[in-house]
Amino acid sequence: MRTTALRTSVALVAAATLLAGCASSSGTPGTTESTPSPSLTADGGTSGMVDVISQTNILLVSAQETLEARDLVVEVVDVTGQGRMVEDPTQWVVVAQDPETGTVASGSTVVLEVLRTDDPRS
Repeated sequence: MRTTALRTSVALVAAATLLAGCASSSGTPGTTESTPSPSLTADGGTSGMVDVISQTNILLVSAQETLEARDLVVEVVDVTGQGRMVEDPTQWVVVAQDPETGTVASGSTVVLEVLRTDDPRS
C-alpha cells in the first residue's frame, strides 16, 4: 500500500512539474520573457534581503555551505595574517565573521576569518 501511494505521489509531482514547464506565457510568440527570480529570505519571504547567521566556531566547509545557500558570497581570510590558502575547508574553523549577524542584500559578501584546526588559539 505504501509503495503504491509513494509511486502515485512521485507521479503526481512529476506531472505537475512537467505541466508547469509547458505552460504558455501571454507574451509575444517567439519571444522569451526573462524575469529574475527573487531570493528567498530565511522566513520564506521574497524581499531580496537575507539573514546572516553567525558561523563562528564552525568548520569552514559548513559555514560556506550555509552562507552560500542563502545567496551570499563568502570571502575567506587566514586570521594569522600569513595569507595561507585554504585547500581543505574541513581543516579550518571560523573564528570571526563580518558581518556577524543581521540582514543584508542577497549577493552580499560575508568575510570569514579562519584558523587551521591544528593552529594554537591565542
